[in-house]
Amino acid sequence: MSAALSALSALIDDPETPVERVACAIAADFYADLAWPALDAALDALAEPLRARMQRLTDPRQRASALTAHCYSTLGFRGDEERYYDPQNSFIHRVIERRRGIPITLAVVLIAVGARVGVRVEGVGFPGHFLGRIGGDDGVLVDPFNRGQTLDAAALERLIRRSLGPRASVTPQHLVAVDNRAIATRMLTNLDAIYSSRGEHAHAMLVCDRLFELDGRPERVRDRGLHALALGANESAASDLRRYVELAPNASDAPRIQAAIERAKSDGRPLN
Repeated sequence: MSAALSALSALIDDPETPVERVACAIAADFYADLAWPALDAALDALAEPLRARMQRLTDPRQRASALTAHCYSTLGFRGDEERYYDPQNSFIHRVIERRRGIPITLAVVLIAVGARVGVRVEGVGFPGHFLGRIGGDDGVLVDPFNRGQTLDAAALERLIRRSLGPRASVTPQHLVAVDNRAIATRMLTNLDAIYSSRGEHAHAMLVCDRLFELDGRPERVRDRGLHALALGANESAASDLRRYVELAPNASDAPRIQAAIERAKSDGRPLN
């Protein structure tokens, strides 16, 4: 376990940690020169022009509208439709620099700016499309990817069907606010999918390290081992794959993984 990984876990375990600092810790493993004080100052600068106006507003919907207008119209944040799967969209400092991101990182920006001007914003782990809620349990749901558009019941039904199929419908569980651990896990899961699809096995291994620490799922160890095998790190691969079989002896893929272990030990050929 790396020092950065331990730092991430410590941040998540502290209920006082703002989510943007967790996002910073994730990015710092890939950008060694990234430091929290600089990111904190950058977010302060984004929020500062809105402070005075927000103090004059009392109506919750007006405050929500002012926040989204500031982030999307004034600051120019938007969803990156052209390069949605660019890993830069998952790193908070690059999202701030480029003013582009994916739903979950844009939600983190909205949460961070909102906190600095006295507006409560929560992340909502909606299937397939992370959302934000402004103003608490009775607040408004917004789409961070689509310029902070307010989502009514019909819009939510369209979103859920796009993610889960034409017969899906929205349930109360889909609209529950999530904590920093859930947000970090979802961010890292996105990165795992991106790096795996691009064949960037070294980066994917690091993401698997982080995910295993956060959720302890045996498949994280398996995936780390398979990435190591693809890199030719056969000893490390065999160690991780053996551990996976120990952790999940009844897994449906245990025989396949056991065969991969033997191949790694005998001749080091990559697993196909």
